[in-house]
Amino acid sequence: MSCYYATLKERQAHLSLEVFSWTGAIDMVKKKITEGVTANDSKSKRWRAMFSVARMAYESGEFRQAESLLARALELAKQLPEHSFAEQTTQIATAAVYLAEDRLKEAEGRLEKSISELRTCPESTHKELLAVALRFHAQSLANRGDDRDAEKELLESANILKDLGSDGFVQWAYTLCDLCGLYVSQGRLSEAEHNIVEAMRILGVVFGTECPEYVRADMIYTVSMPMQDDTRMEAAGDGIVKMEYMYGAKHPNIKRAFDRYAKVLNERGESTRLHNLRERFCIAKA
Repeated sequence: MSCYYATLKERQAHLSLEVFSWTGAIDMVKKKITEGVTANDSKSKRWRAMFSVARMAYESGEFRQAESLLARALELAKQLPEHSFAEQTTQIATAAVYLAEDRLKEAEGRLEKSISELRTCPESTHKELLAVALRFHAQSLANRGDDRDAEKELLESANILKDLGSDGFVQWAYTLCDLCGLYVSQGRLSEAEHNIVEAMRILGVVFGTECPEYVRADMIYTVSMPMQDDTRMEAAGDGIVKMEYMYGAKHPNIKRAFDRYAKVLNERGESTRLHNLRERFCIAKA
């Protein structure tokens, strides 16, 4: 264990969140992972369009439709000039769908295969994909209760993306949100508060403060600030409701936020508040 924590501290030190200079950088920031496919031939355009529709299905909670579209996108990806990147992107997206459906074994199988293959690729676009795969794999580990290894992979993801500069800014912010969400669930509030501000700054500048991901980061920031536990729980509940309006009730991030919140309520024995929240989100008791 001492060896793990030495490594963890090294990664945290490397992560140290200095303020980036944004002068002239915003126009170069990659906003979507699919921008890694730059070719404009007809098949590449079709792949990007199909992937976009699959993403919308995923965000709407239509997971079977998303999986079907991604299966078609994967076959198309094999025919593209940038087939390696497109195939890996599609595989990771399919794993994300499996995670949303709690198909953890299938998700982990795809992610571990992608992680192994992407570690051998020197291109910056593939390094970004590696970081994304690590983030989703960390989500699966956290779902299994393995917070220690989840944190380890999130820190590795964050460091890879940070080193990519503007190409990795947006995905870095997403990883920081997951990392800080994990810290909040562990009661490591000062670490969450310290790290989430950089994610908020990136998301606010790139997308604006009304984007769903910024709202999610803002909720993490709010609940990480010093306050009474009861006030913190109320703030978390209010934040989930606000996220619902921003994301839509069936977005996977809503379920993730609810599950973490419900776990804390259950541990605190707050059955009435948990029951009311389940009714609010129409979530049946597991």
